[in-house]
Amino acid sequence: MKTKILAALAAGAALIAVAAPAHAETLGANSGGTFTVAPGEDDATAAQRVAQHAEQVHAMTPANNLCTGTWNHAVSTVTFQRAPGGTLAWGFWLTNTAKANLGPVATVSMPYAYVNGKAINPPYSPHTQGSGYNFHGSVNRYQFIGGSAGTIATGNKLTFYWFIKGSKPNTAADRYITCQVPTPGSA
Repeated sequence: MKTKILAALAAGAALIAVAAPAHAETLGANSGGTFTVAPGEDDATAAQRVAQHAEQVHAMTPANNLCTGTWNHAVSTVTFQRAPGGTLAWGFWLTNTAKANLGPVATVSMPYAYVNGKAINPPYSPHTQGSGYNFHGSVNRYQFIGGSAGTIATGNKLTFYWFIKGSKPNTAADRYITCQVPTPGSA
């Protein structure tokens, strides 16, 4: 697991360590926050913090809402749509507040994702773009970490955990959503 987060955070830049976000105890289906990089913290400790937080989010958050429509938050706006063939697509836009905090360029990665309580190989690799970019992606088939493959199905509980590295010195943010897969063709 540590290797996965370290690789995701590298994304063409130096590895960073992050302080625990201020909202770490306030888990919710639609949350995240910005925080400052902790000087001197080693990469393994940072990876462990992010991994623990992602696992807490999925384990403790019920999927009371469908993965449809627009999900607003101070870090980003995420829109979901499920195609008639079953693929769940999303658009991920940083808010003006996040852009101001993070800088003109951002690296967005998804180091962790879960389906029904089990970690999967995340369906989004790191992308470095201007902070106004639509960091979009989709998932239909997935593979459990160290295990078998599957296809998302109506009613599955999903958690997507995005990590954002800002171009301003010592800036980062995270964003996570836990939701339930809607029927195919839902917007």
